[in-house]
Amino acid sequence: MSSDAETIYERVAKLEDEIALLRSELDIIKSAFRNKLARHEISMIKEGKDINSIID
Repeated sequence: MSSDAETIYERVAKLEDEIALLRSELDIIKSAFRNKLARHEISMIKEGKDINSIID
């Protein structure tokens, strides 16, 4: 039975590692989106268009 419990704990640890990696990747994607949005807003401002940022 103890080997089953160890297997379960090892699996949970692997899943936690996967979650951490996915969160890290999501942070990178969010950052890239914010940068793209900022570049778009700057472009619109240069064109003289009034904008309201959706990023606080």
